[in-house]
Amino acid sequence: MIGAGDATGGAIARRFAREGYIACGTRRSAENLQPLVAQIRAEAGQAHAFGSDARKEEEMVALVGCIEREIAPIEVAVFNIVANVRFSITETTARVYFKVWEMVASPVF
Repeated sequence: MIGAGDATGGAIARRFAREGYIACGTRRSAENLQPLVAQIRAEAGQAHAFGSDARKEEEMVALVGCIEREIAPIEVAVFNIVANVRFSITETTARVYFKVWEMVASPVF
């Protein structure tokens, strides 16, 4: 799960864990995933947290390699990143627009 945040991404990770998958969540800070990992494990699921930047190809390549080497082959990948932009489109600058577009429209793996 690329983008396992507090809302949609976390819900997807919890659901896959309930169905027997090993949830490997990632966001820029692995520390921010500890509550999600703890919740999944408390519900008898398996979960791991990783920190990575989905905009950096080398980090995604390393992440996939690490998961497949140390945990299991990847069966399902969910690309759910967001830019945490919390203002209306009419207030969005060109710089922010292109940052968001880069993050959500150009997955690197």
